Amino acid sequence: MIEDFVSSGHAADLILVVMAIEAVFLGFFLRKRGLSRLIPGFWAALLAGGALVLALRTALTGGGVTIILLCMGLSFVAHLFEVGLKIVSARTNPDYEGRA
Repeated sequence: MIEDFVSSGHAADLILVVMAIEAVFLGFFLRKRGLSRLIPGFWAALLAGGALVLALRTALTGGGVTIILLCMGLSFVAHLFEVGLKIVSARTNPDYEGRA
């Protein structure tokens, strides 16, 4: 039964739904707390993870290699964007001492 759930791609679908709910609630939470500047970084991280889950789903359901590679490439770009945001944030932080 669990094998069918995973191999059909439904496990990946469930993960994507949970990630989407997380993105919405996290956005509202951060905005309410006055931390809206953090939202792009969190969404970039969720996009990177979500793209990897899409690659997994595609592989589990017998999708083409091209789609898998596109999902993985999107994940890499989102990850680079997240890292770039962290570097910029560290450098604009008054406590930054050149370690990040």
